Amino acid sequence: MKNLIFLINLIWILHSCSSNETEKPIQSIDNNALICTFDQINKRDNTTSKPTAAIINWPRWQTGQTIKIKFLDGTQIQHEKVKEVASEWLNYANLKFEYVSEGYADIRIGFERAGETGKQYGAWSELGMKSAYNENLERQSMRLGPINSADEASTRRTILHEFGHALGLFHETTNPSANIQWDLPKTYKYYSSQFTKDEVDRLIINKENASDYSEYDPLSIMHYYIPASITINGKGVNEMGDLSQNDQISINKWYPFPIRSIVNSGERIDLIPWTKSIKSPNGRYSLGFSRGYLYIIDFIDKTFIWEVGDSIYSHLSSCNLELNGNITIKGQRSSTGGIKRTTWNSDTSEFPGATLHLQDDGNLQLIYNGVVKWSSQAGKI
Repeated sequence: MKNLIFLINLIWILHSCSSNETEKPIQSIDNNALICTFDQINKRDNTTSKPTAAIINWPRWQTGQTIKIKFLDGTQIQHEKVKEVASEWLNYANLKFEYVSEGYADIRIGFERAGETGKQYGAWSELGMKSAYNENLERQSMRLGPINSADEASTRRTILHEFGHALGLFHETTNPSANIQWDLPKTYKYYSSQFTKDEVDRLIINKENASDYSEYDPLSIMHYYIPASITINGKGVNEMGDLSQNDQISINKWYPFPIRSIVNSGERIDLIPWTKSIKSPNGRYSLGFSRGYLYIIDFIDKTFIWEVGDSIYSHLSSCNLELNGNITIKGQRSSTGGIKRTTWNSDTSEFPGATLHLQDDGNLQLIYNGVVKWSSQAGKI
């Protein structure tokens, strides 16, 4: 079924490499933020693993923590752009950003400032909560470079990437499961204007020391751009401008939102984001809605144990637990018009105020006055 193919993508992350890209010249670090140089001020220690890359194990932010951020220079336009783009991480990470103009700040951002060595490295960030372990309130912990609105894609990529480091993430090229077939002489030459041979090994090529990695993700915002000309097999990796699905899932894994197992009366299930989705108390099962289908996923077996709906009516589709207790799925046949129709319902409209509960065995139950009136396993009771 087409819907299964789509939904499986929510669990199994697709990845690909491009071999037909145009090589880009490396520009000077002093005036371009193409290469992130965070490793020149951080050591690779205290790491743990996630499904797609590495995240610092300590010091890492506490789940739910409010991180205070201060700009050390830059314009108001630059500040607002950083706030807008960086907030995308908060859709998936249970953290909060608070921007302050004076006093203490956990993260201190500069744009034109040089680093402590006096060199204006393009863009970098200290890893995780390391930025908070310094008594100098004016010491820069992140540099974004002279970002400007003329290059929206580069600006967006730089902000997302450096905030990924600030949340504790390393570069994706260091994933032990990566199989990038470097042409080493060409690789060293390509990066020679910025890095020594040892730095190229340390920053880009060498793998992290962890044993339980799984998927390598060339679509990650934490991946370097790699031209096809510096690999033996002629396969490169393009620059990414958005968080990949693995980025989203991984950061949510490390900074999860509280488990919620109940859908309240009158709530629209289709408007509940997957990071805050309905999960069984044990976390094994999740209730979701996409493209006209209401479904339950078993995260351990990676299977769909229940689904209802109709993908033909996926346009403008919605799923409601109505105030009368009826669960309904509605949708339109196409974007060109047509009437929005009900494609499935639980036939439980006589139970006003009922709530939905996802149980530890994956059974979805409609409970009215303490009594189960419908379930995904048994239907109407």
